[in-house]
Amino acid sequence: GMGKTSATGVFFRGYLRIVDRVHLVSATIHLDPAYKEMKRLTEEKYKAEGVDIDDPEENPFHEDLKALPTILSGMVERTREAQQNGDKYMPLTLVIIDDLMANNGAGGYQYNNDILRLMSTSRHSGGVCVINTQSYKQLAKAARLQATHLGVWAVQHTQWDEIRSELAGRQGMSKEDLEVAWQTATNKPHGFLWISYNAAPGQKFWSG
Repeated sequence: GMGKTSATGVFFRGYLRIVDRVHLVSATIHLDPAYKEMKRLTEEKYKAEGVDIDDPEENPFHEDLKALPTILSGMVERTREAQQNGDKYMPLTLVIIDDLMANNGAGGYQYNNDILRLMSTSRHSGGVCVINTQSYKQLAKAARLQATHLGVWAVQHTQWDEIRSELAGRQGMSKEDLEVAWQTATNKPHGFLWISYNAAPGQKFWSG
């Protein structure tokens, strides 16, 4: 199985070729070696596609959530332009937010209205959002309900109980099915449980 950073890298590489913009948000964006390759690939993409990475409104690398309003306004503006131009495809923006702790001013998830705005408007403005957190409940429930997928690693059972209780009954998922899926998916050789909320029955649970 793979950890959160490795799984995030898989998503990043999968979406990089089809999105118009990338935003990586992490307190360790300039320190963590795990971001070095993602930053390099983003810089190469922007250079090849003529995006001015030095423009503050186009900067793809952020250390906290204070940049979210600018990110969101850019997403909305590109979507509006595409609609006005009659484009066949709407522009996509990949936003990866990694492990920013709660209750830490502009850096935290909890009670962060910009996170909620990002989650609630992304489907209408081409947002593809990946949010990594050590605690599921750090995200406001209104934001959690906007998610289409969820990855759960081998967290403490008390945390898993909270997640399982919230998901039970949603789109046909039972507590029993969730428990079996989590136990199976978080045991070696697997690493985490991947839940696809909108998938057909029998295809909602995957191991990674």
